[in-house]
Amino acid sequence: MSIRRLLAALATALLAAPLLATPAHADGSHDCFFGERSQDGAEYALTAWGCSGSGYFDVTVTIRSGAAAGGHTCRTALPWNSSLSATGCQPS
Repeated sequence: MSIRRLLAALATALLAAPLLATPAHADGSHDCFFGERSQDGAEYALTAWGCSGSGYFDVTVTIRSGAAAGGHTCRTALPWNSSLSATGCQPS
């Protein structure tokens, strides 16, 4: 292996290393005033009102009051007119 190839491989490895160490993150987030949750198999579904935020898949949802108060990580979320329906949720 030539010195050039060795240096190129080393530079590639050094640039890629931080990408491997980066933790997974949600693609969006929603903040809601009031919310409820219902069991959906091993996970649960959320219905919330007074929401703001963005994102549809792999989102974090923070609910300030109600039966579902707290932080949640959800697979899908559908925001509409300050309300939110989310599925595949677990506590975060």
